[in-house]
Amino acid sequence: MSKVLMISAFLILSLQSSIAQNSSNVEKQQFTLNFLLPGAIYEQGISANSTLTAEATMGFAFRGCTGCETAFGVYPIGRLQYRYYYNMQRRLEKGKHISGNTGNYIAPMIAAQSGKAIIGDLDYASDFFAGAGVVYGIQRTGHKGLSFRFEAGPAYFFDEFDDNVGLFLALKLGWVLRKNP
Repeated sequence: MSKVLMISAFLILSLQSSIAQNSSNVEKQQFTLNFLLPGAIYEQGISANSTLTAEATMGFAFRGCTGCETAFGVYPIGRLQYRYYYNMQRRLEKGKHISGNTGNYIAPMIAAQSGKAIIGDLDYASDFFAGAGVVYGIQRTGHKGLSFRFEAGPAYFFDEFDDNVGLFLALKLGWVLRKNP
């Protein structure tokens, strides 16, 4: 778990120069509830085109095979991202909206997941899983608050016993509860 703390500290320290917020294309703050995998996202505007995002969500795993016992588990997952929305001005010039942080972004991120199920009986040998990487994301928020997000990118994953390189993937559908311009 100390790797997660070191990566978190690096991410926060590297972003401190972005904290001043002048004329902004992003929301000052936004709270979204996810439907596909239940969870909540808080996004805080920290510069004209950047946000800091914290997400608490649930993961689901199922194991079933011929001759073995079926098991499932629901696991808590936490994620932190620094999002840089690079196409906000271009969207405005084309007459498209940017409310609800509608845009494309690049985001360094870290994530951690428990290896012990909070619901179900499928526990992993490791107490945690974590990853750090960079994702390319697309976020769209409709005028009435319906929000869609897809992101993907390379990541370094590790737990108590092993480490490897893989891919972060996320597909989210949710509802923006509060937008502040």
